[in-house]
Order: sequence, then structure tokens, then C-alpha cells
Amino acid sequence: MTCMHMPMRQLIPLTGLLAVFVAMAVTPANAINRIETTQTDCADIRATLIDEGAAILRYTSKKGLPIYDRYVSNSRMCQNYEVGVWVSLPARDTNACRVIACQADPNDNDDMTRFRPLLQITR
Repeated sequence: MTCMHMPMRQLIPLTGLLAVFVAMAVTPANAINRIETTQTDCADIRATLIDEGAAILRYTSKKGLPIYDRYVSNSRMCQNYEVGVWVSLPARDTNACRVIACQADPNDNDDMTRFRPLLQITR
């Protein structure tokens, strides 16, 4: 049965369903913000991390190489095998913008009860 022969009451739900699929196709799933740190003030970088939970921060090293990684608003955003650590990155307004990176825990021995301090960026 083609759309020409479908009753109007059946055509309307199909149109709505098609709109949902189109919206899903053009909307990125779990998109993460990417920030060039040397073009952004430190306060704006930290605000993005707080608002979105995580972002990819990028800058160019002194040797001219691109450096980028995922940074988070608090250490709970790290994977189970990682810990949050404070790091400083260059920003437009400072050479030492403090943010949290996730790094593999060198003391990881699968002990889920071990205390890990909570690091958190605040405004």
C-alpha cells in the first residue's frame, strides 16, 4: 500500500515518526564540547566544564605540537580505573588555568573500597 492509498489517519502517525528519525539523525549523540584553550579565558573554560561535565581541551605545545585531552568538572567523571588530578593549561588570560584531568591510577589494585578524594571545579 503506497502513501497515495493510505487513509489520512494512518499517514499522520507515519509523518510524526519520520520527523523523529530525522531529528535523531541530525542531532549528535553525547556530543562533547571542544575548546581551544589559548583562545578562551580560564573562567569560561572552567564554566564549560562545570556546565557540561566534560570537554576536550586543546592547545599547542611549546614545540608546536597539538595537545588535547578530555578534562572534567569533578573526579567522579573519571572511569573506575582513573583518578582525577589537578593540571594547569594555558588559557587566553593566564598560563596556568587549573582544571581536572583523568589519569590511570598507578595504585589501582581493583580495590573498590579504597578512598579516592573528590576533586571538583567551583565557580
